[in-house]
Amino acid sequence: MLKIGVDGGGTTTRAVVIEQANGIAEIEVLGRGEAASSNHYGVGIDVAVANILEAINAVLEAANVSRSDIKSYGFGLAGACTPAEQSLFSGKLNSIVSGQTFVVDEDAAGAQSGAFGGGPGAVIIAGTGANCFGVNEKNQRARADGLGPLLGDRGGGYRVGEAALRAICAANDGSGPSTSLVEPGLQALNVDSVDELVQVVYQPDFARNRVAALFPIVLREAQNGDAIAQNLLQDAGLELAKSARAVLAKLELSRVAIVGGVLENAPMVRESFEKNLRAFIDGAQVIAPQYDAAIGAALLVRN
Repeated sequence: MLKIGVDGGGTTTRAVVIEQANGIAEIEVLGRGEAASSNHYGVGIDVAVANILEAINAVLEAANVSRSDIKSYGFGLAGACTPAEQSLFSGKLNSIVSGQTFVVDEDAAGAQSGAFGGGPGAVIIAGTGANCFGVNEKNQRARADGLGPLLGDRGGGYRVGEAALRAICAANDGSGPSTSLVEPGLQALNVDSVDELVQVVYQPDFARNRVAALFPIVLREAQNGDAIAQNLLQDAGLELAKSARAVLAKLELSRVAIVGGVLENAPMVRESFEKNLRAFIDGAQVIAPQYDAAIGAALLVRN
């Protein structure tokens, strides 16, 4: 059975064609394709759907299969958490799937499905933003965070970058300790001083991803021994552990898979996350995902 899975994020939409025979273990990836963002809050619903279609067309070409060969479509999409949001996408996607079976769910559901091969467990996702999402054996769901940079995303790259900017400003006026983040942080935003920084970050068109782009600088300075940078990464791990604790406790789960560049590329964040989570929940297990979110989206449609 040929299935398409679409992992639609705020930056990239990734599609995959898989052949699934007699169970989760028998999966063959036939091709992959990409397009731009399909988060309708960022690009609008029509552009989001157009990018989903572009990713699907790309993966069909890569896999050398026709649309008529596809038996089902699974969509794990950013900005599709509520029934109203899912219905909005479903109405637009009907023509794309050409009458085939399809499921629209949130992107975290695709990540969780991929991480556990369609089985129970929780996934902690930490990239620019952050959230934890889990499903238990009773198919009950729970979520923590994923509320965006103003209300949440605790432990994500944006929040680390934001904290770095605050540390830079505090070091500049003497109200906080000195930190090696000052010079590279200002350079990253193309300014020479905190006064110029103020003029840049409060512009109406200042892009939030420029703040998240400070994360690699924090990581580098932490590795070079800067105490402030190290504290920021350790705090990120603690916040992610708090989100995971909330989901695992609600669903009576013990396993959590890690997804996203913050946990995958920053050992200090990962170590802090694991240390704090095991302190919160005795016997908690941190694992690597079995499959990625695009394959997980395909697995949202059960045989």
